[in-house]
Amino acid sequence: MSNALKIDAGLGSPTVGTFMPRLDLGAALVEGQVVGTLRKAGKTLTLRVPPGCAGVAIEIVPAGSWVEYGAVLVVAGEGGGAVAFTAQSAPDEADVPEGVQVIRADTDGTVYLRPDPASAAFAEPGSEVSANATLALVEVMKTFSPVRAPRAGKLIRVCVDEATSVEAGAPLFWLE
Repeated sequence: MSNALKIDAGLGSPTVGTFMPRLDLGAALVEGQVVGTLRKAGKTLTLRVPPGCAGVAIEIVPAGSWVEYGAVLVVAGEGGGAVAFTAQSAPDEADVPEGVQVIRADTDGTVYLRPDPASAAFAEPGSEVSANATLALVEVMKTFSPVRAPRAGKLIRVCVDEATSVEAGAPLFWLE
């Protein structure tokens, strides 16, 4: 028996927006796993599998679909209960500590935190980076533009997930 997301159980899309899945049919659903993103009013929310949920994705809303509040985004098959999503938006400007510089996207596009899927990230939280070090790539129409550190410092936060769609001005990193 499969378990669909149902609004009456408090499960489903946390808001309206454009859904971009980040998993394939047959993928195991694991606690904390990024299932996709929901883009609404210029903000991108990351949707994750909540604690205690498990199963296999047997149906997924197509990429770029407009969804309503509570819409079924993923149907979970054998191996677990219904999947509820928690939304995480980019950190609020008021949350940025004193002395921390926010590095933002220069353009709309898709952010890649590593040079290729088999490689390590350009930089991890807690690592020291030099001025002009590449921190990510933003892809627009098959053109990749580097996101560079404006100065040397310690990378203290990555504000986006791998392969996330962002708009120009979206926070990507915090640099101390």
